[in-house]
Amino acid sequence: MGGFSIIEIGIWVIYFTILLQVLLIYKQGKTESYFGFFIPAFLLKVFGGVVFAIIYKFYYGYGDTFLYHEGAKILGKTLFDEPATYFRLLFSENANLPADLSYFSQDIQYSRGAQEWFMVKTLSPFSILSFHYYFVTTLFLSFISFFGAWKLFRVFIDLIPKYKHLAFIAAFCIPSVLIWGGGIMKDTMTLTGINIILYGSYFLLFKKQKHFLLWATLLFWGWIVYQLKAYILIAFIPALLFGLNGVIRDKIGSVFLRRIVSLALIFITSVAIYLGPIILRDLNANYSASAITGKVKGFHSWHSDVGGSTYDLGVVEYSLTGVIQKIPASLNVTFFRPYPWEISNIVGLFTSFESLVLFGVFIYLLVKLRFRIIRILNAEPILILFTLYALIFGFVVGFTSYNFGALARYKIPVLSLFTFVLIYLYNELKTEKKN
Repeated sequence: MGGFSIIEIGIWVIYFTILLQVLLIYKQGKTESYFGFFIPAFLLKVFGGVVFAIIYKFYYGYGDTFLYHEGAKILGKTLFDEPATYFRLLFSENANLPADLSYFSQDIQYSRGAQEWFMVKTLSPFSILSFHYYFVTTLFLSFISFFGAWKLFRVFIDLIPKYKHLAFIAAFCIPSVLIWGGGIMKDTMTLTGINIILYGSYFLLFKKQKHFLLWATLLFWGWIVYQLKAYILIAFIPALLFGLNGVIRDKIGSVFLRRIVSLALIFITSVAIYLGPIILRDLNANYSASAITGKVKGFHSWHSDVGGSTYDLGVVEYSLTGVIQKIPASLNVTFFRPYPWEISNIVGLFTSFESLVLFGVFIYLLVKLRFRIIRILNAEPILILFTLYALIFGFVVGFTSYNFGALARYKIPVLSLFTFVLIYLYNELKTEKKN
């Protein structure tokens, strides 16, 4: 596979300059101190996208990213050749393309799966703007990722306003999130979506702001995430409910009533968590218990057969008890592996270093704070959401991936949250020492 042409790089430079100028003009009217991070954040996201493109072009040479790009390229070209056909395809489902357009399923490999076809359709406008150049399309995806990360950064600085530089690190400087969340992948869109959902949830539900446009934005990105990776929302909703329980609990003055209400809310949330998968199963057969079990077994056996940077969790019993027993190992592999001796390629080196740092900070805080960690997190409802979502989602991807390379991408929706929770705990520890 060839590199990037001079024309492609030239168009990239032109678009980059335009985007940078637009952001500089937008920044001029802002007086908030955190806008000092605005342009550096954008440049970091662009850098992450460039690294992503280089890794896939020159190191891997193949991957889903090229299939998405090729599908969007073919689809985008029909806009000028046959505009009516383009819009018919844009509003079609993968399983029922119009009979006279069924030949597109042969030309576009990723028109056969629902999530992949949705991604191809979503990507097609950016492909058109990019003149169908891979490197240029990556720039637009990096820009979208920047928008989502900036929203998450806004949440972080609202929680730790005196430590904006640490909030910036959590939102923009984690290598896995920076690189794997800035290229032509579903992960970029879903990462952006969940970041915006977190932003909307925080300011609408936790801070009680009234903003119709933000509601519309939250619902739009919720739909995007659901179409691409519904399990991200499935993991998020229970955490959101428990976080909101904390908001309601804190408004009650009486200690006795607070405990009664807390128990009632926990019961209601538990019922909602129990009924949620049943409703989802009825809406989509892909999320029935048997379908999920089949997919997990398929992941485990496939990655074991292909070899490479794989891992396993030992003998897995595919029952409720067996799955629960694997929660600690699954969380460990998500946040603290691969270990240095498990690295099989240069890309894994960065993931291992990142995991090693997180592990060191986590152990330090665990030793210093011990059970006070629960009290600190429980005092801030949004941190309950962050922590539970990181744990639920971290378990899901750690239990199912069985490949360090895939896991590095799958876990990015919660890496910034997990890092921020550690930063928040560290700041609380410093405050305790001062007092």
